[in-house]
Amino acid sequence: MAETPFEPFFDGGSAEPRRERSLGPRYGRSFRCRSAARRDLCAERFIALHEAAADDEPAADLRRVWGGGLLTAAGAGGLAALVAVIARGSVGLPFPAFLTAEAGPGAAGFAYGVCATAATLQATALLHLLLTTAARPVRAFCWIGGIVVVLLTLLPLTLHAPLDAVLLTSGINAVGGSGVVALLAAMARAARDGFP
Repeated sequence: MAETPFEPFFDGGSAEPRRERSLGPRYGRSFRCRSAARRDLCAERFIALHEAAADDEPAADLRRVWGGGLLTAAGAGGLAALVAVIARGSVGLPFPAFLTAEAGPGAAGFAYGVCATAATLQATALLHLLLTTAARPVRAFCWIGGIVVVLLTLLPLTLHAPLDAVLLTSGINAVGGSGVVALLAAMARAARDGFP
């Protein structure tokens, strides 16, 4: 009877008497095709890919990105609070439009400043994520930021509030949001280009 490649003692030769040799690990002696049983334990391509990824330098200096993001958040929050305090206190407009008319200038400034600071920090976190994963992170950030700024500009127009407060809120959202996106994009480009 001829040997088949699925027998545990098949070595590709003739049916001569077997010589004593090492059979290898237990799975190598099982009733399987030898070509399927004898696989290398390490996948060279997988290991090479992960070694290359581990050896890569980061695409940007993320400390500079976060430092600039924190400064931008502080500036955006401070300016938003100042505009809200001036609009409520000096001019008498119920700005921002999402607050009630009874809210004082301090409460309006605090609420609008906290919202601006939180949005800027979230934009910085998005920029960090895009810098570490995207092929064109600055372009992707500008597109996403532009869409968010358009939404923040249109959102106050849906409120039932005085028209001047709604228009002022939309305008400040558009100008402030565009400024934040532009500053963070410029900072990301500088962090990528200036990084060795």
